[in-house]
Amino acid sequence: MQAVYALRQAELSNQQIALDGIAENFQPDLNSMQPQDKRQLEGHRKLASVLFEEAIKANQPAEDEDAPTKVLKAANDGLVYYRRRGQKDRTHLAQMMIDEVQGIYDDYLRVLLLLVELGHAAQIDKERQYRDVDEAPFPFESTLYDNSVVKALAGHQPLTNEAVRRNVNWTDDLLFVRKALKESLKQDATYRAYCEKQTHTPDEDQALVQYVLRTLIFKHELIRDFLAEIDLSWTENSEVVRGMAIKTLKSVQTMDGLKLEALTDDWEEDLLFLNTLFNNVLDNDGQYEQLLADQLKNWDVERVAMLDRIILKLAVCELMSFPGIPVKVTINEYIELAKAYSTPKSGKFVNGILDNLSTKLQNEGKLRKSGRGLLDNK
Repeated sequence: MQAVYALRQAELSNQQIALDGIAENFQPDLNSMQPQDKRQLEGHRKLASVLFEEAIKANQPAEDEDAPTKVLKAANDGLVYYRRRGQKDRTHLAQMMIDEVQGIYDDYLRVLLLLVELGHAAQIDKERQYRDVDEAPFPFESTLYDNSVVKALAGHQPLTNEAVRRNVNWTDDLLFVRKALKESLKQDATYRAYCEKQTHTPDEDQALVQYVLRTLIFKHELIRDFLAEIDLSWTENSEVVRGMAIKTLKSVQTMDGLKLEALTDDWEEDLLFLNTLFNNVLDNDGQYEQLLADQLKNWDVERVAMLDRIILKLAVCELMSFPGIPVKVTINEYIELAKAYSTPKSGKFVNGILDNLSTKLQNEGKLRKSGRGLLDNK
């Protein structure tokens, strides 16, 4: 959704740049000794601009037997620029979309490594010989560094290897780690109570590290905001990251020991889904626009919010392109998207349109679903 929205915004920008380029062709030549017909130049600019915009809609070169050669050339030069720039943007945003998804895994590694770095910082803090005069006393019988789960993370070679491979580390942010230790962990009553005891059971270690993860790393304003600065998608990704991290910490106490979570069960299949959905919704934009227009008989489809149109087109694309995904699942997913990212009334709007449209497509035999129950959208 974000990639398609970004592409639509880029298209608007590219269109304006092309129009600016067309306008440049019809500026008076200040170096010419010949008289300049400004009225005629302005008329040619307007005609070239209209032909250019019509060419975009028709998706074919501008044609007009009555238009001057210079006007046609300017319109088609603008179209060539618009198409080339659009293809570059499409390729770039498709890759960014994949990178954003893989960025979830980087966030996951970063959170696990933060636990390790907080442990290291806690140990260094404990071993300091001299303390600030105004520093409050702190119970140092044990620290996060002594926690068996944190030790397991620190010694887990697959975590180290993945962090190196994806260049995820806290090397340049150790000042923040120390600040996070001082302003979050050391100020927390639960962590202080843990440090007052010299030894802990595996269950106590697990409870403490889960607490630090859930309550401090994911909720403390200082840490949460810093992670959001590293990854602008942190707010959206954090729920998935938290779930992966919790499973990893719990695995320490299983028979098989610590195990990293995979981003998905089948990345190749998910990658195919992302690319197919992205490309199909763009390649069949006109078809989906018409399907929606038929449902919006009392609406001008152009007046529907851009994000709602994108959400609806993505839903239609998923309904028609993926036989293995149940209709009900698709509709529910895009209703939630509309609720989360569009207007307050978008959820009901999207629900009504997709419910009616899916019934129509089913009746016309255009939903090729395979498997029992995949067509049920009630």
